[in-house]
Formats: sequence, C-alpha cells, structure tokens
Amino acid sequence: MTDIDPGAEISIGRSYDVNQDHDRDHLVVRIPLAERVDQDWIRWYQRLGRVKGISASAEDLPDGSSVRIDVPGYIAPDRIRALLDTARALFREVDAALDKPPPMAEAEYVVREWWSEQGR
Repeated sequence: MTDIDPGAEISIGRSYDVNQDHDRDHLVVRIPLAERVDQDWIRWYQRLGRVKGISASAEDLPDGSSVRIDVPGYIAPDRIRALLDTARALFREVDAALDKPPPMAEAEYVVREWWSEQGR
C-alpha cells in the first residue's frame, strides 16, 4: 500500500498571489512517498483530489515520488491537519481504484457471462 516516507524530509514552499490577494497565498507542501508510483497512480491521485475539493497532485521524479498539496495560508490549524489527513487518505482510494478491473473489462466480463448462459 502506498504511504508517506516518515523518515524523509518534507519540503515547504510559499506561493504568493501577484495581485496581492492574500486569500490566494498558500504553502506548497511536498511529502515524499515510501515507494515509487506510476503515471496511472499519479492521474488517479489528481483526479480524486479534485473530487474531494483539494489541490493535490503527485509526481515521480528521479529522486523519488512525492505528493504536492497546496495549503491555504489563511485556514485554521485544525483545518490544515484535516486537509493533510484527507490528502493522505486518498492513497488508499487510489490503490483500491487501481486494484479494480477497468470498467470496460468488467462490462465485457458481464456480457460474456450473459452470452454463455444463453445456450442453456
């Protein structure tokens, strides 16, 4: 199962809105993963992040894989923790999504199963 690498260092950067809209200022947090992820995992992570309403993405670089989470600078500490917990909880959802057969494969299986029952 994909998880963070608690022994690695996180990276925290700052991003400021050029129009001085401080509500758009945020931290850019990169959290290393314990194992490498592939492009399918990265796409699913970003997709599920959008569904959950968080700005989160993943990347696989030469030095390892990590997730990037944009943390608004104006929210309360408990909401920051909840945001980071949600971003980490997505790991399980992505892993589960990748373990399931693609929808078309499942649909094809059902059609073939139905067809095999028609001769009986």
